[in-house]
Amino acid sequence: MAEKKIWHCKIGEVDTDLVPIGGDNPMRIAIKKAYKNITGRECEFCFSGWGAELTKSERESTKLKK
Repeated sequence: MAEKKIWHCKIGEVDTDLVPIGGDNPMRIAIKKAYKNITGRECEFCFSGWGAELTKSERESTKLKK
């Protein structure tokens, strides 16, 4: 059996007042479309939202300061 992989992504950083209600839906639609284009099949799940945090090393590597 082939090894299974799950792709993840963190994107931002944006002030919360710039994200409209439902602002994750267009991004979710886009990533589902890209997933199908790459793999040739529908994704089994897609979790997303505007509540992610960067780890200390991620924040340092992007030069973003909190």
